This record gives sequence, structure tokens and C-alpha cells, in this order.
Amino acid sequence: MALIGILRNKMGKIVVGAIMVTMVAFIGTDLIGNSTLFGDGDNPAIGEIAGSSITNAQFQNKVDELSYNFAINSGRNPLQQETDQIRNQAWNALILEEAYDEQFDQLGITVTNTELVDMVQGSNISPQIRQFFANPQTGEFQKENVTAFLGSLQQAQPQQRDSWIAFERSLVPSRKIEKYANLFTKTNYVTKYEAKDEYVSQNATSTIDYMYVPFLSVSDSTVSISDSELQAYLKSHKSEFQREETRSLSYVIFDLAPSSADSAIVADEVVDLKLSLSNAANDSSFVNINSDDPYPYITYTDDNLPSVLVEQEMGFVSEPEIVNGSYEFYKLSRRDEITSDSVLYRVAKMKKEFFVSDETINETYRQADLFAASAGNIEEFNRLASEQGLTVREANRIGKNAQRVGPMIEARSLVLWLYNDASTGAVSDVREVGDRYVVAAMTSEQEEGVANLDEVRNQVERKVRNQKKAESIISKLNGLDGSDVESLAIAYGDGAKTGTADFQMFSNSITGVGYAPEAIGLSFALEEEEITQAFYIQDGVIVVKLSAKDIPADVDDYSSFALQVSRQRLGQNAIVSDFPLSYFRIFVPRKIDDAIKEFADIEDMRYKFF
Repeated sequence: MALIGILRNKMGKIVVGAIMVTMVAFIGTDLIGNSTLFGDGDNPAIGEIAGSSITNAQFQNKVDELSYNFAINSGRNPLQQETDQIRNQAWNALILEEAYDEQFDQLGITVTNTELVDMVQGSNISPQIRQFFANPQTGEFQKENVTAFLGSLQQAQPQQRDSWIAFERSLVPSRKIEKYANLFTKTNYVTKYEAKDEYVSQNATSTIDYMYVPFLSVSDSTVSISDSELQAYLKSHKSEFQREETRSLSYVIFDLAPSSADSAIVADEVVDLKLSLSNAANDSSFVNINSDDPYPYITYTDDNLPSVLVEQEMGFVSEPEIVNGSYEFYKLSRRDEITSDSVLYRVAKMKKEFFVSDETINETYRQADLFAASAGNIEEFNRLASEQGLTVREANRIGKNAQRVGPMIEARSLVLWLYNDASTGAVSDVREVGDRYVVAAMTSEQEEGVANLDEVRNQVERKVRNQKKAESIISKLNGLDGSDVESLAIAYGDGAKTGTADFQMFSNSITGVGYAPEAIGLSFALEEEEITQAFYIQDGVIVVKLSAKDIPADVDDYSSFALQVSRQRLGQNAIVSDFPLSYFRIFVPRKIDDAIKEFADIEDMRYKFF
């Protein structure tokens, strides 16, 4: 069992001591609390992956499985944030089973038992096994440690064996994904011409002279815009203004704060505690029993002794003070002279936190409930808030999977109301969020798709205004005589500026102009001394004259550029599995992951339930 002890420290997540867990009760709390959402025991669909309906029971079974993995490997039940992570990993597990496995089956990708043994203790050891069983001093993998550990499992606790089995099982999807990704990465062929294009893009240079008229040089007051023009622009540029589904709300807060009566109770208790501490026979025992401070009996030196105790006699008790929402006071309990110089003081610290009584909680809830019941719509909501001196706060563009609303964390109950029961103008019942009660009113809804004009009005107005300015500037420039950019600028007058710029083909901005990929691309298509007509770029109108360009000569070897093109095609890696679904992160090229999910036509409705 010595090796297991070593691996417990080395492997962390893999081998832990036996624990008692009640995961069904823990994770199931939300489900019980939202039983009305499930039709009193029905088993509704919470999503669809690759044509397969995912039921709540199916999802919850996966959550329970991963929660058990978490518990036996972490030695504790998950916290709320970790529970959210487990739910996300449970959903990822179902995507792997329903979407990825379909691809594996069609291509005949499998991992046999013989292959799994080879990954654990054969000649093709998994990188994860190599990492876990490496020598801590040298970092070198030691196969004999694997053999010894596997031999010791028969004598290990059941939870330890279960943990190892779960770990071995997690190696299978990792190897399948690796094989699947290799079909793309190892067959991703880049032609010589594609590699050459990349080489030219990185090495070709151009020098231009330009005349530029920024839109800021034209007053906004010279351009009139109608709502119909804004709507027309939005309709013809739908792809630029795609939005996820979001909803917005207003809310008021009823803080759960101690009342004056609550504070008086604590003040009276502090008077009694001070007297009792003064007369206590054992200061350490007294403060350990009665103080709200986790470390109530402390050792100080002359350098850090609390100022209220400096030069006081033994047995002195300081006056209570309110510090960060609590009463605090000290007793100088004992003085120990270790040497003639490093004196130690034993100090008892009494801390009593203010609390909110049941009466105050009930009264605060009553006020919040009366407010909610009296506000039948958003107009009444705002009127009542004003009459009662309540601050109306706004939280905009709340996503369906959001965990927080404005600055309030763990506000999922509000989001569930917003997406299950609310409609524009509706007022919620009382919701408990942290140490406060909240009443909300839904103010607006953005459906998935093209944004509402009001949501993007400023952006669309800027686009339309600049478009009109561009038409005016180009019309004026086209009517001027000028054989070069300098003469054009002089003829145009105020607002026009000229300059010279050098750049490479892969650049996207011009010094003195800003973002202008159109101008850069066009410059490489010009002949030397050729000048363009005026054209529209992001922030103004530009005329370009090519002074010089340098296209690099051919080279014999473009392999390094072919590799760059290959990597660009695959994009960055996406994480498709993490703990506790797997004991290490499993990656796949993001473009492959995106393609699989797109073809799987995934519908995720978990937001309605969790």
C-alpha cells in the first residue's frame, strides 16, 4: 500500500481515501425545487443531439455519474460552481456519445481491450499514464510503478478501484478522438501554390501615396437620416447584426440587513460577554466557545500587539468596537518572557457578528411580497419603486445560460423566471438572491437572429451616416481636376490630408489612415504610378497612387509556409472533455468540433431547467 500512498500525492485526482457521498440528494435539489417545470414527475426532453432526443433522466444520470467521479477523486461533494461545471461536462459527454460516436462508427474507429492494455502497460503507453507515473525527481516515466500499482489494486479500497476503472475508461474516448483528428490533420494537404501565396503575402511590400478624407471632417448635422433608412440598412446587412437570444429586466432589492432591534440584541450580548470574559477562569476555552472569530486565541509580539492592549496590565479587557459588521474586543490574557528581548502575549479575541433575526427576515419578505403583488405591470413597478424610495436597477442582454444578473452572482433563479415565466412588462414574484430579496420586471426581449433596431441604433446610424458622407465626398472628388493626390487634396480643400505609407500584403491598416484592408489589397493590383478613383473605406474616403511594390522572387522550398497554412485551416484547439468527464483535458481542432456540432444540429434547452 506504500505505492498507493505515493500515488495519492502524485496523482491527486486518481486515488483518494474512502468517502461517504450523497450525490443524488445534492445534485437533485434543483430538480426537486423546479418540479413544476418537469410536469410533476414527467421526463421531458431537455435537448436534441444528432436527431436523438435527450431526456431529463438521461441527462441527470450522466450528471450523477460524473458527480460520483468528482466525489471519489476529490474527497468531497462539489460546490455550486463545480456543480455547474459537472452539468456542462455531462452535456459534453452526451455530445461525444451522440455526435462524435456516430462519426467514429461510420469510420470504423474503435479502441479494443488489447489496445487499452497497451496504452496502460504495454509498448504504446498513454501520455497521461506517463505523466502520472513519472519519477518525481527525474520526470522520467517508470513502467515498473504502473505494474506495482496495478498489482496493489486488489488490496485497495473499493473507491480507489472505482477511481482507477473510471480513469482507464476515460482513456478510450481520448484515443478515439486522437484517431479521428489524425484523419484530418495527417491528410491536410497544402499545394505548392497555396504555400507560395502565403510566402508572397508575408514578404510582398508596397509603397503608396494617398489622399484621405475622414468622415469626422464632415459635420453630422449635414446628413439627415430617417428610421426607414435605418431599417433598410439593417435588413440588407443582416449578417453584420446577428444576435443570440437575450432578455433585459429592471429590478429592486430588499436587503436582508439587521434591524435596530437585531443590533440591540447583539449589543446587549456583548455587554454580558465582556463581563464574563473579564472574570473567565480559562480565557482560551471561553473565546473558543463564544467568539465568532475562527482563531480567537492568538499569540502576539511587541511588534504586532493590538494598539488597545499596548502598556496595559494582564487581565485588561478593551472596549467593544464595531469592525466590518461585527463587535470586537480583546483581553490581555498572559505574558510570556521567552528571552530577555522576543516577549509573547496571549490574547483572547471576542468577536460577535450582527445577525438578521427571523422576525426581520419575515418582515423584509413581507415588504417584498407586497411590492410584487401590488405591481401588476412594469408601469406600476416603476411607480411603486419611486413612491417607496427604492432604486430601480437595470440588467440588459441577459443570456439564457447566465448565472449572474448585473452585479448579483448566483442569480440563476431570476434567469429561470426570465426564460420560463416572464413576458415583456411582467413582474416576478419574490426571488431570493444571496442575502437579499429581489423583485424584477422584464423590459425587453431580443430573439435569436437579426438585432432589434433599438438595440443597435447607434451602430446602424453611424453606418448609414458614413455611407451618405462617402457618397457626398466621392461625388465632390469625382468632379475635381487633379493628376496626383497632392493636387486633389488642394482642390478638395479643408478635411483632406495626404501621406505616404509602406506596408506588407498581409497588413490591414495604413499609417495615418487606420483600418483599410481594401486599399492595401488594391494597391498590389496597381501598376507603378497608377492612381485609383476615390473609394469608401471604414472611416473615410481614400485615393491611392502606387509608388512602388516589391513581389519576392520564387524560392525552392515553401514547406514552412505550407505548415502555416495547414495550421490556419485547423484553427485553435477546442476542449471537448475535462474533469470529471475525463481526468485530463481532451482537445480537438476547433474547426472539426464546430463542424461536428453544426451537423449534429444541437438544440440545448437546459436553460429552462437549471
